[in-house]
Amino acid sequence: MLSHSFDEAVRLLNDRINLERLQSFTPQDMEGRLESLQHILTSLGNPEANYRTIHVTGTKGKGSTCVMLESILLAHGYRIGRFTSPHLYSFTERLMIDGIACTPDEFTELFFCVHEQIEPETLQSLTYFELLTLLAFVYFARKKVDVAIFEVGLGGRLDATNLCRPDVSVITSISYDHMAQLGHTLSDIAAEKSGIIKSGIPVVTTVRQPEPLDVIRNKAQLLDSPLFVLYEHFFVRQKQSSTSQYTFRYDARLPKEWSLDNISLKMQGTHQIVNASAAISAFLLLQSKFSHKDTKNTKETIRFGLQNAFMPLRFEIVRPNAESPTFIFDGAHNRASMQAFIQTVLEMFPARRLLLIFGASLGKDVIGMVAEIDGYFHHVFVTQVSDSSRRFPPQELQSFFASPNANITAVENCKDAWEQCIRLASKDDVICITGSLYLAAELRSYQVCGEQGS
Repeated sequence: MLSHSFDEAVRLLNDRINLERLQSFTPQDMEGRLESLQHILTSLGNPEANYRTIHVTGTKGKGSTCVMLESILLAHGYRIGRFTSPHLYSFTERLMIDGIACTPDEFTELFFCVHEQIEPETLQSLTYFELLTLLAFVYFARKKVDVAIFEVGLGGRLDATNLCRPDVSVITSISYDHMAQLGHTLSDIAAEKSGIIKSGIPVVTTVRQPEPLDVIRNKAQLLDSPLFVLYEHFFVRQKQSSTSQYTFRYDARLPKEWSLDNISLKMQGTHQIVNASAAISAFLLLQSKFSHKDTKNTKETIRFGLQNAFMPLRFEIVRPNAESPTFIFDGAHNRASMQAFIQTVLEMFPARRLLLIFGASLGKDVIGMVAEIDGYFHHVFVTQVSDSSRRFPPQELQSFFASPNANITAVENCKDAWEQCIRLASKDDVICITGSLYLAAELRSYQVCGEQGS
């Protein structure tokens, strides 16, 4: 019988400073913290040294890339740990083994085991994310994973996950987000994210803009780290397919020639093809490090893994029945991701009437997001997540929509916005929910629970 309860663990975890919600910290606040965290890991027996690791950063696409990597590795028979953030409904979702979240009982035992090994004064100084990262390092060692996939929480250079010992590092797309912490130019942001590059460790990147890519090149060259760049060392070409709109061919020189045709994705969007190319490249580089590996079925396991890789709220399409409208839940929350979102909507539903439920968080580029989607929707409901200190007031959101062709309704309660939108929609319409991962998660829970309006 557990001597501690899950509720007690939750309370102690929530007592930590949560920078994900605060968002008012500066890089100076984080300087020097990795050294303290490394001392803790050493006192815990350096659990991060017990498995192969892939470390993933980027502004957008890092979560999807992690899930695709996980799915490919699972298809190949490896035991996989995955640490990603934020979570949707429970923080235990951040600690995954073979795609299954840590159970409350397991988390409770893990939490207090680690909790009791850290000096009280040191423990008091840890943030919410730092403590969860330490728990992930220990959890994956306990579970004897073959490979751990760590997604950076913010930036890279100062992020707690940067204590991992990567076999491959991945840098996905770079765009403007978290500028108060990471800098106001793409080069500044790239400098923070390229902080995950380790001496001699191969790096895969899908960054294409010259300025941030030059920063990544210079850092890799400085550390003598082999760098593999999209459309220089690996290539994708989208194809027409009767089975999937997002089917592509992959070719690479990593450094050996390698190719695979007719790869289809479960995750929708042309941008996901780019993320998939990063996942394939990282997998091939990692696989070369395993001394006992079966390469005969590599191509089929990659195909199978990508056909089955799924992440909630990444252009998640739901249609409960033939009389229901189609729902699209997406966590896009910056201008670049919103651009990719609307492109995918128009590709997949070119002749359908579109309705939108939109919410955002304070500190985000709301004007930029709205600029990408304004004018495409028959009716827009602007609203806010139920419980967040950072939610953007709906009345202010309303003022950013300028298109004369759309009806804009501000609704304080997101469940009311949900119900109003459903009453307005016909079975042939498409309802999009985006702008905030937390809003999309909350409204998805209503849909899953069968609350589809009357």
